[in-house]
Formats: sequence, structure tokens, C-alpha cells
Amino acid sequence: MLLIWIGPLYWLVNTAFKYKAQIQSYEPVWLPQPPTMENVVWIFKNLDRSALWRSVTVVAISVGFAVLLGPPMAYALSRFRQKMNRQLEFWIISTRMMPPAALIMPYYFLLLRVHLLNTEIGLILLYIAVNLPLTCWIMLAYLRSLPEDSEEAARIDGCSRWGAFWYVVLPATRSSVAAAALLVTILTWNEFFIAFVVTSSRITFPVQVAGFLATGMNPEYGHMAAAGLVLSLPTILLALIFHRSLISGLRAFVGTK
Repeated sequence: MLLIWIGPLYWLVNTAFKYKAQIQSYEPVWLPQPPTMENVVWIFKNLDRSALWRSVTVVAISVGFAVLLGPPMAYALSRFRQKMNRQLEFWIISTRMMPPAALIMPYYFLLLRVHLLNTEIGLILLYIAVNLPLTCWIMLAYLRSLPEDSEEAARIDGCSRWGAFWYVVLPATRSSVAAAALLVTILTWNEFFIAFVVTSSRITFPVQVAGFLATGMNPEYGHMAAAGLVLSLPTILLALIFHRSLISGLRAFVGTK
């Protein structure tokens, strides 16, 4: 299973450092001989830095709002139990179950009506709407496993409900918050379909990467592979640096230690 997963990643890196003749060779070239940096150099020369910066801005703001609003939302659902809670929780997560192709037309016309089509603000609002349910769901699973004794003790000592959440609950859920933030960051950074449809000139980096596939009628697989490698590096580095938080938070999400 690991080989199946890592195979495409290996071929992406392999293709990024091969000459065009080796890429189009009938016999597969398993190792570039000799390796070349021309594809990577071409990408950095032709890279639209505004698209890269736009992706960074959109991801940072949308993930920030999702992480800011997700924990209070999950806390309210886990602590204020009402008859319709289960239905509400299912409705929240059902927004992540639907394929983006089914929702893209309503998204498009909503942004068109409010004059936010092809803008960073419109894209940020869409990503918040997409990421917030997932953040809330991850936090909800973790909050349900936390005992309420410490909150009740804090309230007896004079804390308000908000104070108990801020000083007691939130510090105890740091790993879950970090896991949710990392997961939605990776998903948002790699998102292509929504950005491709609702933007035209103000594109994000993944949309630009797709544009490197061909020059005229000639396929440029080396450029595409190099662009994909550049696109993948930030999320891979994030996962490697914060893998402990990601694993512990996702384990809490599924209810294991």
C-alpha cells in the first residue's frame, strides 16, 4: 500500500529532473541520467508570483477564520444539548459530503450576484464555508471525549461559560485545533476546482500549475511535474514538521489514544 501511494510522488520528482527526450522516451527512464534543473528553473522564471501570493493570502485568512470559529461552534454543539443537535451536526458535515461539482453552480451565481466573482474575498468566503464544517466536526469529536468536571469546577470558582471555554477547554484541545488547522491548510492549499471556476484573471497557484501542462499544442510534462513539486513542498514540509500534532489530533478525532 505504501508503494502504491508513493509511486506517483516518486514519478513526479523523477519527471521534474529529466530532459524532455527522457520524459517522452518509449522505454521508462527510472532515474534521470544526468539529472537536470532546467524544468525547475523554467518554472521559477515563468512563475506568476501574484498567484503564489494570492494562494498564501487566501489560505491564511480562510484557515484562520475556520480555526477561530470552529472550536466555539463545536463547543456549543457538545455542551448545549438540544433535540435537533444530531440533525444539525449531520447537516453541518453533509456540506463536506457533497461533491464540489454539485455545489459549484450555486457558489458561482451567489458570487456573481454580490459582485465577488474573480476576487480574493469571494474565494476566501467559499473556503471558509467549505472548511468550517470539517473543523467543527474534528473539534466536536474531541470535545465529547473531554470530561466536564474541570469546566464545572472553574464555573464554581467564578468563571463564566466563556471563561471556562477560554481558560480550561481550549488549552486542553490544542492538539485537536492544530490537527484541524493543518488538515484544512493542506486541503485549501491544494484546492483546484473551485478556484478554477470562480476565478479568471486572479487565479491561485494550483490553477496556474495546471496551465504549465502545455505550451501551445506541445505537452510539457517536465514543466508540469516541476510545478507540481513546487506546489507540494509547502504542505509536505508542514506535515513533516507538525506530524505529531496532526497524528494526535486525528487519533482524538477517531476516539483512540
